[in-house]
Amino acid sequence: MYLENSDVQEHVREWIEEDFESKVVKILYDGLGDNIGVNQPLRVLGIGSAEGEQEILQLKKLKTKFAKLSTTVIEPNKEMFLQYQETVLQKSSELPGIEFEWHNQTYQDYVQVHGVRKTYHFISMVYSIYYVGDSNLEETIRELYDILAPGGVILVVLMTDHTGLGKLLHTFPNLATWEQNSATNDPSMTKSNRLINSADVKSVLDKHQIAYTQSEHTDSLDITACFTGVDTAKRNILFDILTQTIDFKASVPTIVHSQVMDFVKDHMSVRKSHQSDEELCYFDTVSDILLITK
Repeated sequence: MYLENSDVQEHVREWIEEDFESKVVKILYDGLGDNIGVNQPLRVLGIGSAEGEQEILQLKKLKTKFAKLSTTVIEPNKEMFLQYQETVLQKSSELPGIEFEWHNQTYQDYVQVHGVRKTYHFISMVYSIYYVGDSNLEETIRELYDILAPGGVILVVLMTDHTGLGKLLHTFPNLATWEQNSATNDPSMTKSNRLINSADVKSVLDKHQIAYTQSEHTDSLDITACFTGVDTAKRNILFDILTQTIDFKASVPTIVHSQVMDFVKDHMSVRKSHQSDEELCYFDTVSDILLITK
């Protein structure tokens, strides 16, 4: 539902097509020299690779400078994992010189089972660092930096805390932590799953004096259905997405529901559709693209 109503995939794809080669590939090539890709493969780690759409684009860009790639794919979702494998089979002629190592598990499970066996030249985490958990964030970033080879790059894409979804969850910090028990509506019953944002990641990087650069892009979510009243199921799912809360309407006190509705109305924009003159409601979120270097 989110992908159907958002242009987030489009914007990430545009960034990879337009900027990945001039930024990430150039940093890697300048830092690693000619030996990588000829005498040894460029080692790539994808964490939360999903169905591989974005990652395959990255690999193709890396192939413009490096002859051989060794890619480790970590994706816990079984359906997406299998889809990635199927895509690689179908596009094998477009991916010469790339070897894949597949792991259908979380990054934490991967480390627990396999340990840290090698370093990587490039690590990709596109909208997946949220799942390491707030309490494990610093440890995970330090661990990833430790397994990054000198001259390497970590790509992290995630939302900021100062617009859209990030600002909503910052304004209502309990939203993503409400206990899913509509019978009690007790805000003291919480779960420790606050959604990570780019400020959290940058705070860890600054603390440990880890170098990085950043750029931003704006994603728009079409939330028109939240106010038309035509498709109740779609409206409820979109609000679940915005609030990161399962069955949001039934899970929070009435006053919180009203406050969130007011916030969304105050921060949305009404714009004409690209396909027609219909006016649509959009909720915009800014994402950070972080390039961590060593």
